[in-house]
Amino acid sequence: MALDDRKKKILQAVIEDYINTAEPVGSRSISKRSELNLSAATIRNEMGDLEEMGLLVQPHTSAGRVPSAQGYRLYVNDMMMKYEITANEMESMRLAMQNKINELDKIICDIASAFAKLTNLPVIGALPTAESGVVSNIKLVKCDEMTIMVIISDRSGIIKNKVLRLDYSISDEELLRLNNILNENLTGLTKNEIGFGNIMEVQNALGGNGDVFHSVLELVHSAVSEIDTKQIFVEGLSNIFRFPEYSDVDKIKVIFNALENKENLGKIVGTMQNLNSVKVLIGDEIPVEELKENSVILAPYRVSSTLTGIIGIIGPARMDYSKVISILEYFSGQMSTELAHNFGKELLITEGEENNG
Repeated sequence: MALDDRKKKILQAVIEDYINTAEPVGSRSISKRSELNLSAATIRNEMGDLEEMGLLVQPHTSAGRVPSAQGYRLYVNDMMMKYEITANEMESMRLAMQNKINELDKIICDIASAFAKLTNLPVIGALPTAESGVVSNIKLVKCDEMTIMVIISDRSGIIKNKVLRLDYSISDEELLRLNNILNENLTGLTKNEIGFGNIMEVQNALGGNGDVFHSVLELVHSAVSEIDTKQIFVEGLSNIFRFPEYSDVDKIKVIFNALENKENLGKIVGTMQNLNSVKVLIGDEIPVEELKENSVILAPYRVSSTLTGIIGIIGPARMDYSKVISILEYFSGQMSTELAHNFGKELLITEGEENNG
């Protein structure tokens, strides 16, 4: 059965009505659209054909139709008109990003929270990570006689620092020697490339201070691992209560549990292979079983040429795709500009403390 222009127009009308009302759409309401100029009987027959094609679903015998995941996919790919963002919406998004703070992870979560309030939808995101966690420099700084700070920078510019407390004092000369040997043997390597051979070379060059070396090496490995690992979050999860689809308490519990699981969030974010465009996941395309009645829209944002994060929206399958995609594209673009301007490559992500012994 062919999907001709008339069927496409009726399908588009059904989807747009359902997005606005959350109620099954009948042929009579569609027939009132002047641009179609079709009788209710004709529309009813066409809706029956669309149901046979798997593009519409009839939840109850006497009810109207609702779009299927396949119908939404066709709508997103071929039918929806681009939403034009209003000046007020642009200003709201600009104000949401205006408050500046020092830590990159904190500012991104704050921006995501503001975005959740603007869209009235839950926001899912991943903090920016380097495309390659390669050690660029290791610096050991003496805080006092028995405390040193280990500062590790990635080739992309991310900096991690961790405090190491020792069981004994270390001289400035010993610290400088250890610093130089670590850089000579470990810079230019990823965490996976720092293997037994490198470790033995450093150990042989050091001679003594093996305990300090192993403690520092653990911190280096941990810091580069953190740089490589995406930190994922959800903001505004309570926004789903606004939608009638989530009025069932048991369904709410399932969704909350699914979105509180970091592994699930990682699967969703992991679908984002192309970091240059928006990705739309509808129904079964979402790699988490408990979320397959929903939709996810993801977009990349950049802090620098090598630091990329992801921000997106999760909500009901009937979300206003055109509006959400336009707002998300605009917001992620503005977010990239703002973050690149304020942070560039000098990034302080986290601090930690370790004890030796």
